[in-house]
Amino acid sequence: MWIFKLNLPAEIIIFCSAINLYHNTIHNTLILNNINKFIYFINLNKDKKIISHYNPGMFNLLEYLMKKLLYLIAIFFIGKTYAVNTNLSPSTTINSSESDITLTKEEIRALKKLAEQQKIESYSGDLGTAPIDKTISSTGAALEETPSGPQVFAFFSQTLANGLYYEGRLYTKYNMQSQNPAFPDVPASSENNPEGYKAVFKLGYNFHVTDDYDITPYLRLEAGKNMSLVYADTQGNYINSTNYAILPGFKQTFKLSDKFAPYIDIYGGLSQVSLTGNLTEGPTPNQTMNGSVQQYQLTTELGFAYKITPHQAIIPYMQFVYNSNNPDTIAAEPYSKGGFNISQLSSSQQVYAIKYSYSW
Repeated sequence: MWIFKLNLPAEIIIFCSAINLYHNTIHNTLILNNINKFIYFINLNKDKKIISHYNPGMFNLLEYLMKKLLYLIAIFFIGKTYAVNTNLSPSTTINSSESDITLTKEEIRALKKLAEQQKIESYSGDLGTAPIDKTISSTGAALEETPSGPQVFAFFSQTLANGLYYEGRLYTKYNMQSQNPAFPDVPASSENNPEGYKAVFKLGYNFHVTDDYDITPYLRLEAGKNMSLVYADTQGNYINSTNYAILPGFKQTFKLSDKFAPYIDIYGGLSQVSLTGNLTEGPTPNQTMNGSVQQYQLTTELGFAYKITPHQAIIPYMQFVYNSNNPDTIAAEPYSKGGFNISQLSSSQQVYAIKYSYSW
């Protein structure tokens, strides 16, 4: 039995050799049984129904020609199909297959989880960096030991897929009864000092210089209360301070492995320290006095990020802080003249700290 499936336009003449021909109107299929020497001319209308046919007799020549014609048509369509398939690019073939794929919600969640895992595993753990074209968010806290007292801060940071980096910090400090190395001529307090508070905002950009080396330049802005200088004694003398700072800097990160990334962070600039106090000495004792100090700062921070899990990192670091003071007249005057006794001496101090970071 020969079966010819037709899906053709109307008014087409079919030459074939068969008897007992009938038409399947559901599949537009012509079924030819008992092939022999008979030649039928079959005319289809627009609805693909047979409207006429006749048998002129047995013609071997026409049968031979009909076989050749069918052979040539078959060769033509096979060649056409091969040409279309070979001209398709690999990506076109893949895309046509992908368009037929339907994922369940569970499969989509699994793919997202896998992508998140791959992103976080390629992250160095160091704040201010991120894999190329990926966004990394981090939060955590740090403890810093300074010569004048311990301070802690909480932070939130993001390095966006376009390279933009920002970070916000909130500090608090316990001011011990000790001397602040940044103001060497102000003695240690004999009374408990008030606590200090500070807010810090950093804005920068993460450059991927090589696969293992990043540079992140940034601008650091600070505003604090009693984070710079405090003093109090049993005689009623006290000094409080407020400071504002603009500190540009840059950070270099060395991604030595998936878990270990040392860094060098250098920043410095101008800090304006406003002083307010009440002194029992001087020509106008027990009156509130105001002075200011322009302070030039330079901080070099050395540390490393060590990832204890794909999402968590411990970051120990050490800071070397240098200050140069430029007090105004009231701030520079000695206590006997109603001033704050601030000298122009430069100073340095070291800070030891550890930070915990959770990233996603």
